[in-house]
Amino acid sequence: MSLPRIAIVVPCLANNGGVCTVAAFLHRVINESGHYLADLISVASSSRDEASLRVLSPPSWFRGARVTEGEWQGLTFRHAGAVFAELETFRYRPRPTLTWLLGGYDLVQIVSGTPAWALVARGCGRPVALQVATLAERERVSLLSQRNGPVQWWRRRMTRRTARLDAEALGLVDVAFVENYWMEQWIRNHVPSCPVVFALPGVDADHFCPGTDRDEDFILSVGRFADPRKNIRLMIEAYHHLTRLVPAAPRLVLAGLTRPDPDVCDPVRTLGIFDRIEIRENVNGEELARLYRNAALFVLSSDEEGLGMVLLEAMASGTPVVSTRCGGPESIITDGESGFLTPVGDAPALAARMRDLLMDAPRRHAMGREGRRLAEEKFSLQAAGHRFLERYDELLGRSSGERSCIPPTSEKP
Repeated sequence: MSLPRIAIVVPCLANNGGVCTVAAFLHRVINESGHYLADLISVASSSRDEASLRVLSPPSWFRGARVTEGEWQGLTFRHAGAVFAELETFRYRPRPTLTWLLGGYDLVQIVSGTPAWALVARGCGRPVALQVATLAERERVSLLSQRNGPVQWWRRRMTRRTARLDAEALGLVDVAFVENYWMEQWIRNHVPSCPVVFALPGVDADHFCPGTDRDEDFILSVGRFADPRKNIRLMIEAYHHLTRLVPAAPRLVLAGLTRPDPDVCDPVRTLGIFDRIEIRENVNGEELARLYRNAALFVLSSDEEGLGMVLLEAMASGTPVVSTRCGGPESIITDGESGFLTPVGDAPALAARMRDLLMDAPRRHAMGREGRRLAEEKFSLQAAGHRFLERYDELLGRSSGERSCIPPTSEKP
């Protein structure tokens, strides 16, 4: 008998970031379960998507939205274009090519930052699960706070429309997996008909693991620094405060796929810390794991995070973490035990917590060990994957005995 097949649908895999990391986690967990098979399907998320029908590209009018094939991090996937891709809300709509493709699966798992993406699966005739981090209105606060103009007017208009689609999508899915407490409560209050499950994604605790000897000669921050939500300007400001509190503070390493925008980096020269900040661009998986396990501490300065997968990776590496209270981290970190939490936008508070850990080695190491313990018990691939597989069993009418036994983890961290 062939195994049930699950389609993991994610907005453009080429974007990388936390959403794609979660998709890769589910792909691995499902295929290693021995009782389900999973494929990756990418959907258009850009106005310039080459597989889409675009208003400003006449040749695409005749070929329409297409399904193409690609490879991402060694995994093959199919990519489905949209119709009128320049219009954001059209990217959330179902289209015949994608509906036909999804109809070949037993279950559809949407992995996205915001709920509206689940609408691409409407009409596919299959159970639809949604793994979601946040809401469009909350995710785009930083972006919409930038200077006014026609572009900002358009973004605000699209955000208002997407917010309505978020609620609509939550009312249609068969289950919503959420990764932070506030999103879980929002759904229960605003879309009570939507079955919601608190389920954190997992990390490879064998790949992200402590080293035998830590260098601890740098502070690490990892992210897509061009994204205004990451607030790298706050990170730099906090580090400047730290160098005044602790003149011998380790250097700051910023690691990611791309560099921060020039308007963020330029003030570093005037602050006198230019030679103490190192930018690592296009970091691969092995290098990233080495950075995590050798850092003195990890810092997240975001204004908004649905979860913060980088925190889980740092904790699995035994590296103590300091983060702003930006939504998701509060669901991972117990303040003062498994890490420190500070107010959003408060550079002196962020610097003070960095100083506390740098000046107290026993506490720093104890906090790192606690992070590692949590990663092994709650955030490992097996522990985190159980809740997803358990709900797939329910949606497909299978008993847990029909798949491989994975240790349960029902309580929240």
